[in-house]
Amino acid sequence: MDKYDKASQHIKDSLNTKNLAECLSQTGRFSYCALCATSLSCLYKYPAHVDFKLDCLRILCNHLRLMLQLPTMREMANCELPLDAKVYVRALKKEEVLKEGMMIIVQDLLLLAISNGIYDARWRVLILYVNRVFDLDLNTVDNFELNVVNCLSNFLPVQTEQEQADAARRIRVSKTKRFAMIGLASVGGGILLGLTGGLAAPLIGAGLSSVIGTSIVGAIGTVGGTAIVGSLFGVAGASLTGYKMHKRVGDIEEFQFRKLSTDTETGDIHLHITIVISGWLNDDIETSYSQPWKYLRDSPEQYYLRYESSYLLEFGKAMEYFFSFAVSVAVQESLKYTVLSGLMAAIAWPAGILGLASVIDNPWGVCCRRSAQVGKQLAETLLTHSHGNRPVTLIGYSLGARVIYYCLREMSQREKCQGIVQDAILIGTPCTRNSSDWNKITEIVAGRVVNAYCRSDWFLKFLYRTLSMHANGVAGLQAVQSVSDRIENIDLTDIVSGHFEYPQKLTEILMYIGVNVDASAKVQLITTQSMPEGMSENLKINDNYTVKKSKSVIDLTIIDTKKNEAQ
Repeated sequence: MDKYDKASQHIKDSLNTKNLAECLSQTGRFSYCALCATSLSCLYKYPAHVDFKLDCLRILCNHLRLMLQLPTMREMANCELPLDAKVYVRALKKEEVLKEGMMIIVQDLLLLAISNGIYDARWRVLILYVNRVFDLDLNTVDNFELNVVNCLSNFLPVQTEQEQADAARRIRVSKTKRFAMIGLASVGGGILLGLTGGLAAPLIGAGLSSVIGTSIVGAIGTVGGTAIVGSLFGVAGASLTGYKMHKRVGDIEEFQFRKLSTDTETGDIHLHITIVISGWLNDDIETSYSQPWKYLRDSPEQYYLRYESSYLLEFGKAMEYFFSFAVSVAVQESLKYTVLSGLMAAIAWPAGILGLASVIDNPWGVCCRRSAQVGKQLAETLLTHSHGNRPVTLIGYSLGARVIYYCLREMSQREKCQGIVQDAILIGTPCTRNSSDWNKITEIVAGRVVNAYCRSDWFLKFLYRTLSMHANGVAGLQAVQSVSDRIENIDLTDIVSGHFEYPQKLTEILMYIGVNVDASAKVQLITTQSMPEGMSENLKINDNYTVKKSKSVIDLTIIDTKKNEAQ
C-alpha cells in the first residue's frame, strides 16, 4: 500500500465513512444523484453556473457509477421548472445503509466537494441545502467539517528519503520565498499581495506545515501534485496574522486581517471562514474593531479587517459631534422627535444642521473613496486565494458594507470569480441600490445576498442629500429590486432608529438576519427584553426561548418548492 492509499484509508477510518456506490442500491444511487440535480436546479439558474453544475454532476455520477445517467442529470439540473425532490428523499429513506441517518449523504457530499482540493462555495451551499431537505440540524455540516480538518491535521505519514531531502530544501528557501510572496504585486493594477494577514497562518499554527507538499496528496484527491491541505488552506501565509501592510498601495495606508475570537475549543482552522468589516471607529484601541462582533459565531475561523484606522476614527468622532448637535437642533426646531425620526419627514433640512455639514462631509467623502479602494483590494485578496480555496462569508455594516459592495462589484468584472464567496451580508450600506449592479453581485455569491436597511436612517439620508441618486436611491435606506429574487431585503427599522445604532445593536441585527450568534447573547437579549416583541416567535433557541430568524435563499427555495407541490 503506497502513501496515497494509506492517506485515503486514514480518511475513511477516522471519519467512519461508507462507500455509498457499493452500499446503495441502483435506485438509491439514482435518487441520491437526482436529489442533487434538482437541488442545483433550484439554487443556480444563472448561465454562469452551468459549467459548475455539469462538473458537480460529473463528479457525482462517476462516484456513484452512473455515468450513463449524466445527460439525464444535466437536464434535470438545468430545468427551469421546479422539480419534486420529495420522491427521491422517500426512496433514499428506504435504503438499509441510511437507516442510521441521512447525515451519511451529507458527509459523502462534503468529501466529494473537497476531493480536488478546492472547496467551492457553491458546493457548500448545495450541501447545506440537502442538509435542510433532510431536516437535519444545521450544526451537522459544521461538525463534520471540523472532523475532516482534525483528520487531515492528524495524518502524518512517514516520509521517504527523497521527500525528507525535498522538505529540507524547502525549509532552506522558505524565508526568502515567504518574504518574496509578501511583496509580490498582482497583475491587476500592481496591487500588493501581502494581505493574507493570517488567513492562511492557522494552518501552520495547527501543526499542518509538516504535511504540506505531496505527503497528503492522496487523502481524498489531488490537484496537480499539490496537497489537499495546502490547496484548501493556502501555503503562502505562514504566521502573518499580525502582519501590517506598511507599503502604500494607491491611497490605501492600512489593510490587514486580525483573528476574531470565538471563545470555542474547535481549533484555529475550518473549511469555511468569515470576514467581518466595521463601518467606523469611536476610539483608537484594537477592541474598537472586534467589540461589535464579539458574539458572532458564524464560523470557528473568523477575522476582522483592519483598514484605514485614522480615517475611520476621524469619521467616528465627527459623527459623535454631529449627532449631539443634531439632537439639540431637532429639539429647538420642535420637530416630531422620536430619536430624530422627524428629520426623515422634514421637507427641508434645518439651517443649524446644514451649517454644520462641513464637519461631517469631508471625513465622509474621504472614507467613501477609501472604502471603495479597500473593497477592490479585498477582491484582489480573495481572487488570488490568499485564504486558500475555502468558502468565505462577508459581513459588514455602514462603510464596512460599502467595502463588501465594491469588493463584489470588482469580482463580478473578473473571470472565474464564482465559488469564492458563500454569503454576503450588507447592513446599512452607503451605496446605490441600482438593480443592475446588485444583480451582477448575486451571480457571484453562492448563497445569500442580504441588504439590511433602516427606513428612518436620517443620517444616511443627510450624507447623500447633495448627490443625484434619486432615481435609484440608497441601499441602506430601502429595498433593492432584484429580477431573480436573489436579494434578501430585510427592514431593520424596528430594531435600529438610525445609522448610529448599528454597532450597539449588531448582535440583535445578526440574529434577525439569521446569522449564528453565541447562545448566551440570545438568552440575554430576550430575558432583558431588549429586542422587539415581534422577533420572539419563530427560531427556537432552547426549550424556553425562541427568536425570529430571517428566511435564507435556501429556505425560501425549499418553501417555494413545497408550495408548488401543494398546488
